[in-house]
Amino acid sequence: MTSMFKAICMGSLLVVGAAHADVGREESLDAAVRQFAAKLEADWQQCLRKPETKTTQDSGLCAYAMREAAKDAVNEKYQKKLAGVQEDADKGWLPKDVPAMLPQAQASWEQFVKADCGVVGALTTGTASATYQTVCEYKHQIQRLRDLDEW
Repeated sequence: MTSMFKAICMGSLLVVGAAHADVGREESLDAAVRQFAAKLEADWQQCLRKPETKTTQDSGLCAYAMREAAKDAVNEKYQKKLAGVQEDADKGWLPKDVPAMLPQAQASWEQFVKADCGVVGALTTGTASATYQTVCEYKHQIQRLRDLDEW
């Protein structure tokens, strides 16, 4: 009876320790995304303050650069996740059909972003509508970085 109690206690400690490690991993990944976003947004603000940034089109180009950097980061992280999932499926750790599901999920997400930010652009009148749409897309890219970390 005593050995069974000790085994239960040890198992509980291992589970709690593993759960705590996972929380720490999630927090560090979230912090990395926040730092990345803060850097991009600081660069965007610096771009907006440049003397040559005079028109709405110029400020839109600043937002475009920010969005493209975030989009590149999403594509890089997605490709790494896809390769990792394929490797895990090849080892038998995941069902064989999981790697094929990821491109479908990514394509669906891209369609959602296009539709959601298309609405933002359509609801914003004037010359800044394209910039609002670009910033909307940037925000979705940052959220996607977080979502990919949860896969």
